[in-house]
Amino acid sequence: MRQKNRRIMAAGMAAVTLCTSLVSAPVYAAEASVSVDEAMYVNLDYYGSVDKVNVVKGVSLNGLTSFTDYGNYLDVTNMTNNTAPEISDGKVTWNLPADTKGYFYYKGAIDKDAVTLPWTMDVSYKLNGVPTDAEKLAGASGLVEVHVTATPNEAARDYYKNNMMLVVAMLVDMSKCYSVEAEDSQTQSLGSQTAIMYTALPGEEGDYTIRIGSDKFETSGVIMAMVPGTVKDLEHIVDLKDAKDTWKDAGDQLYDSMDQMAASVEAMRSGVNELRQGLNEAESARGVISGSKDEILDSNDQTLASLTALSEQLGTIVPYIQTAKDASEVAHNSMTDVVNTLGNMQEPIRRLDTSLRGLRDSSEGASGSIGNVVASVQLIKKLDTQLQQSVLEFIKNLASAQESMQDAIADYCNGEAGDEDTQALAAAAAGADTSAGHAGMLNAQELIGILKQKEKALRQVASSSNALVADTADMLDDVSNTSKYLAQTTDQMDYLIEDVKALKDSLDVYYPDLQSALDDSGELVNRTTDALNKSTDSLTLVQNTVRASADSLDAAAKDSIKGSLNVLDKSLSVLDSTSSMRKAGRTMKDTMDNEWNDMEDDNNFLNMDPNAEKVSFTSDENAEPNTLQIIMRTEEISVDDDAELLDAETAKADVNPLERMWNMLVQMVRAIIEIFKNR
Repeated sequence: MRQKNRRIMAAGMAAVTLCTSLVSAPVYAAEASVSVDEAMYVNLDYYGSVDKVNVVKGVSLNGLTSFTDYGNYLDVTNMTNNTAPEISDGKVTWNLPADTKGYFYYKGAIDKDAVTLPWTMDVSYKLNGVPTDAEKLAGASGLVEVHVTATPNEAARDYYKNNMMLVVAMLVDMSKCYSVEAEDSQTQSLGSQTAIMYTALPGEEGDYTIRIGSDKFETSGVIMAMVPGTVKDLEHIVDLKDAKDTWKDAGDQLYDSMDQMAASVEAMRSGVNELRQGLNEAESARGVISGSKDEILDSNDQTLASLTALSEQLGTIVPYIQTAKDASEVAHNSMTDVVNTLGNMQEPIRRLDTSLRGLRDSSEGASGSIGNVVASVQLIKKLDTQLQQSVLEFIKNLASAQESMQDAIADYCNGEAGDEDTQALAAAAAGADTSAGHAGMLNAQELIGILKQKEKALRQVASSSNALVADTADMLDDVSNTSKYLAQTTDQMDYLIEDVKALKDSLDVYYPDLQSALDDSGELVNRTTDALNKSTDSLTLVQNTVRASADSLDAAAKDSIKGSLNVLDKSLSVLDSTSSMRKAGRTMKDTMDNEWNDMEDDNNFLNMDPNAEKVSFTSDENAEPNTLQIIMRTEEISVDDDAELLDAETAKADVNPLERMWNMLVQMVRAIIEIFKNR
């Protein structure tokens, strides 16, 4: 229905435009010049192919008798008088008689292949539903279907494509037909004639079907008219196009913004759910806190009591810090005294070290002499041992000699000698002993006894000497070691004194800092105590405030969380609606865009510009025509070929074919005017 109404509206505008263009008065410029109305008449064959083309130009002379027209004509015919034109190289010059006034008409034939029409037409026929050649339909009985297809020609010039509107019409003589059907057409009865009319906007495709029931089918042909839209009201199309472009751009921006906003709102869903979950957890936490409120307050009381005790305890530390400061001062002074005393000891200790080193050297020298003594004693002991062995050997030998002698004497006495000899030997032996005794010599037994005593004494002397030497050596070793260790001790004492001096120097460096640190510690304790006291007072105030407002705060938090959860639940519903709204917005935008795109794809209505400069059919060198129109008609289908006319009226004597076409056009225009006169 909407499509039908749009077509009817377009048909009305086309008809009014056609009427206006055909009856418009000539426009006079400030400077006198001819104004031209151009009408292109196109004869089509049965099937819509171009057969021949003529351009009729009606010239309003405006007092002029000479003008030039540009175009490549196959032939030029004067339709007003007998004046012949001057034709040369795409130019036609008319020099009319001086008494020529008003309108001057002439016709020019144009090569059909040089003409590019805004639409190409295709016409086909059926008889009782069967495709039939047009030549066989003359006088046919049955249902004749005429199918007209109008296809926009993209090769046409922009002015024609964007501004020419199409009217397809057919006159049916109902006195010779018993039915007529034309879907989506504007049908009007004019007595015995029924006018069927279709319209198409610039650039719009047309597909029209007319079904005529007749016992003897004849038709004057399908008439097509193409005229530019120049009705004043159509001037608003330019504003409409500008508004459409502006609206589309703004609408796209608005939609993009709203779509982005809706997408952002939809993206909030997870955040809202998380916030809702957080509030539920907050409600759980509130319940826990509410249940632990009394314990928290009691614990806070204990904390405040502990802070108070801590403050009091810190207050007791201040005197101890002063005591530590005094003690450090005493220790510093005592260390100074110790260093001074050690400094006084350092020189005697160094002297003692020197003496000890001398003692060590002397003891080491004495120890070397003891070695010589020990060696001499050992030598004496060795010589004594050798002497003892010699004496013992001598005594042994002596005893052996005595025994041998006694044995010899005994043997002699026992038989080998006489008594006299025995007695003489005995007397000799006795005399020998007596002589010896008299000479002061000891006998062997006494000598052995003396030697043994001497050996014993020598052994004791040797033993005592060895003991003395060992003790003396040990004593000298001890003296040497003692001297060495005492020397090392004096060295360490000297180092210790130096270290103590260095320690004292370090203490002298850090002592002021220590005093300052103790002073700062005292100040820190004082300030900490003051801060704790103030914090305790503040926390006590907070504790009392919380205790007094805990129930109210708990109720407020509970109500706030409950309200927030309700708001979030509603927000989720809004998010659901936002998703639907976003889809609806997308649908609306797509629908609107599709409608605009369909309109722009289907036709060039929004490209129409009633104020655009008209373009001559024959040459761009011509001035802008006053009016333009294209009239096309398919070949007649008639039983009597000789009676075939170029128009729908009865032939009149002495009327040329062009005049008959013009009369047909006038009749068609009158029919269109009659259709819309009372609407």
